[in-house]
Amino acid sequence: MERALIIQKLTKAYDKEPVLKELDLEVPAGGIFGLIGPNGAGKSTLIGILTGLLDYREGSIIINGLDYNSSNEIEIKKDVASVLQPPLLFENFTSYEFVTYVCEMYGMGSSGLDDKITSLFSYFEIDEFTHVKTKQLSSGSRKKLAFCAAILTEPKLLFLDEPFESVDVISIGRMKSVLRRLKEKGTTIFITSHILEVVENLCDDIAILHKGKILAYLDAKTRRELEKDSNLSEIFEQYVEVKSAKEGLLNWL
Repeated sequence: MERALIIQKLTKAYDKEPVLKELDLEVPAGGIFGLIGPNGAGKSTLIGILTGLLDYREGSIIINGLDYNSSNEIEIKKDVASVLQPPLLFENFTSYEFVTYVCEMYGMGSSGLDDKITSLFSYFEIDEFTHVKTKQLSSGSRKKLAFCAAILTEPKLLFLDEPFESVDVISIGRMKSVLRRLKEKGTTIFITSHILEVVENLCDDIAILHKGKILAYLDAKTRRELEKDSNLSEIFEQYVEVKSAKEGLLNWL
């Protein structure tokens, strides 16, 4: 099976405190992959490394068949887009200026671009902010704007860090619909979340990250077998060992 992402022995530390510990992970191409874990597990740090915002101490990364290093960085980034948490926007650009600038950086042609922007802004109900500076937008609108910019670049690999944080329920449903369409077109989607319901019915394969390590990798077949007896929340608790440690705290109820 083709892999969009291969990570081997990845290690990252802050002030000598390890955040990622010899992390190994392989993500199949053309699917929706979910990385779940509690706050502080290392999810955002991993996304920061994969998008080039953070360096790392040890390990290797292969993205779309290319070693992630300085000689391949430009070639890799042409086919990769991301939505971070919080989103990185140009604060003094209007929403329209921001997405058009992003598309220009990716070398997207201008033919039909305005129509795509108009339809996306309308679909996600941010069209009233087309000519409003991004620094004036709410958290949810900022996230939707970053999402629009990312998918307009037509990436082969899309990183989404807590993509539904601060987003209204209707827009979450629409974002999921768009992600399923992208999957049908062959895009690999990598989602991080600490909310299990976000990934449960959206992702094909899921990995559990806890204290900087991958505790489990559950492909679609394995999940179906496990979920005959347990839901994803119960499976997650078994792996991170939180249930047994916390059950006794509320015996007084």
